[in-house]
Amino acid sequence: HTSGFEALQQDVAQESWETLSAQSGLSEAQIRAAAASYLKADRVIACWGMGITQHQYSVATIQMITNLLLLRGHIGRPGAGLCPVRGHSNVQGDRTMGIVERPPAWSVKLGERFGFEPPTRHGHDVVGTIAAMQAGEVNVLVAMGGNFLSASPDTEATAAALRNCALTVHVSTKLNRSHTVTGRRALILPTLGRTDRDETGSIRQFVTVEDSMGVVHRSTGRLHPVSDDLRSEVDIVAMIGTRVVGEQVVPWTQLSQDYARIRDRISRVVPGHEDYDARVRTKNGFTLPHGPRDERRFDTPDGRAHFIASSMRYP
Repeated sequence: HTSGFEALQQDVAQESWETLSAQSGLSEAQIRAAAASYLKADRVIACWGMGITQHQYSVATIQMITNLLLLRGHIGRPGAGLCPVRGHSNVQGDRTMGIVERPPAWSVKLGERFGFEPPTRHGHDVVGTIAAMQAGEVNVLVAMGGNFLSASPDTEATAAALRNCALTVHVSTKLNRSHTVTGRRALILPTLGRTDRDETGSIRQFVTVEDSMGVVHRSTGRLHPVSDDLRSEVDIVAMIGTRVVGEQVVPWTQLSQDYARIRDRISRVVPGHEDYDARVRTKNGFTLPHGPRDERRFDTPDGRAHFIASSMRYP
């Protein structure tokens, strides 16, 4: 199910033990002991957190972790696989719903569904957005939750970028450090938290989240909000949509009054979410399809997983 092994083997064989020990902080004996333990395992799950995800050499490092699991067939085997631990419980769900800098293939269907032409050019990722704000190419930042200033890798660079904006808007459940470093004009839009009871549209609403395992399930708040004036994130987005583009293309108000209507439209556009509203109402929700995990199917020209030999060297 793989290709490119010979190139990886040749690349690894060129490494010296002195370099490996110096750059890892581990002795040759410790590395060999870890390798021996790995070789004995029938099932291996490789977990990593934001320390690797945001590392200077994150891409090459994650590629090598993937190489390691592919070498022993731990991708597509029950009880084994890759497990990136996200910084927030719904970061994974954002990307599935198209909150990405590169428009997903299904955005064409989205345009057909709502009668507009979605953007096709590559946008900015987080680092690119910060650079664009610094350069004056992005003048408005609208942040949905989170703590943009503290979560970004370079706090000082991010602060300078925020101050260079004409407007910064934060949709937030609580105050955080990002609210103290602003553009020339700033707004804080208080919103319901996921533990708060949401009765937008005079009905009991729930949202959905996707965990790092690709499982989608309900999230229903039960606490009485601290203020009756708080609005849900969905309602705030709908309000902005109504004011900015109107209701001719997207029926913002109708969607915000019953979130099931949003899930119905998602089910017609986003792959793996067919019959979304009904499936997510089951006890444990549902698991999204995943080609490598489910059937060792890889979306590559040759249909195989590719070993990647990295030329990365630490300074």
